[in-house]
Amino acid sequence: MGVVGALLFVLALLVSIVLHEAGHMWCARWSGGKVTEFFVGFGPRLWSFVRGETEYGVKAIPAGGYVKIVGMTDLDEIEPGDEDRALKNMPARNRLLTLSAGSLMHFLIALFIFAFVPMAWGVQQSTTSVGSVSTCMVPSGASAGATTGCSSAQKSPAAAAGLVSGDKITEVAGKPVSDATSLVNALHALPGGQPATITYTDSSGATHSTTVTPVSSNAVTQTNGSTGKGSLIGISLGATTVHQNPLVAIKTSGSDFWTSIKDTFSGLASIPASIPRLFDSTVHHTQRSTSSPVGVVGMAEVSGTLFQQGGLGSVLLLVAEVNVFIGVFNLLPILPLDGGHIAILLYEEARKRVYRLFRKQDPGRVDLNKMMPVAYGFLLFFVCLTVLLVVADVSNPLRLG
Repeated sequence: MGVVGALLFVLALLVSIVLHEAGHMWCARWSGGKVTEFFVGFGPRLWSFVRGETEYGVKAIPAGGYVKIVGMTDLDEIEPGDEDRALKNMPARNRLLTLSAGSLMHFLIALFIFAFVPMAWGVQQSTTSVGSVSTCMVPSGASAGATTGCSSAQKSPAAAAGLVSGDKITEVAGKPVSDATSLVNALHALPGGQPATITYTDSSGATHSTTVTPVSSNAVTQTNGSTGKGSLIGISLGATTVHQNPLVAIKTSGSDFWTSIKDTFSGLASIPASIPRLFDSTVHHTQRSTSSPVGVVGMAEVSGTLFQQGGLGSVLLLVAEVNVFIGVFNLLPILPLDGGHIAILLYEEARKRVYRLFRKQDPGRVDLNKMMPVAYGFLLFFVCLTVLLVVADVSNPLRLG
């Protein structure tokens, strides 16, 4: 089953990369540009056919794909008669759309998956039912870990009150609770050390009332994600699978997409500091940090585990998050990434407007030859990082619980 999940991830990633290139192709054609090649893979040509002015095909190394657009940069040679269809001679807005189309495709893929999974597989939603009851709580009340053989003084408030898994809480301190959020907020707001009445229905539907004496804690996680003071009684809530309708799923998609964007920037910012630790753990075969960068091999292994634990829906969510990462990474203003070309285009257009404002002659295009050392340096760094990630993923893989 793990192999199936890994293969599904690799296939989905390959499809995503092909759609990335298709985005460039579609926008270039829409702008009037000429596309001569669209291939899946690299290396020797295995199979191809020509339709119109474009050759489509498959090459031997399935490591992505590419599209060849006439005049993509000033360094490209242009055949006589194709000058008007060269991308570099198109209006700036058309060039900007074509250059950013690859990342836009990744973002659209992610948004679609983030909306599709909640509709098809549903999402786990907490209920007002008791999922589990901790047997004991440490005297400080800082956590509600379940143990065995504790004294009556150490019993969690919920265990001492007789609450069991499956009980549905309907009132806290005389106030009705209608959903998980209102229940959690009501429990956290109870005064620590002071008895409070909880009303609930058991598995047979009978209604009961019991008294709990909550324990104060300085490390209570609130429903908004913040941590602060509050009260605990030693329960976890039950959950149910809810299939979202399209409107709710679109809202969920937007929220998940924004969260992935923020996580991507945090992950990119942490890469420089994490490389030495990753290198050290790889060389000395020590415990690898769960926050260390992961390559394609590692992501495939993780997807295999996710497929075993959560099925296809979990793998698709991972694919969505990877698409967000690729989309953002590709927009970094560094050559040879699309973001590097976009940055140069925006710089040229801004400079042109400034010169026009001061009635000066347009200085023309940026000399890409002068930018090549930066591009080669980045490629060298990227290749070295890729090799390190492959070695680390094979020799010291990241394991999910």
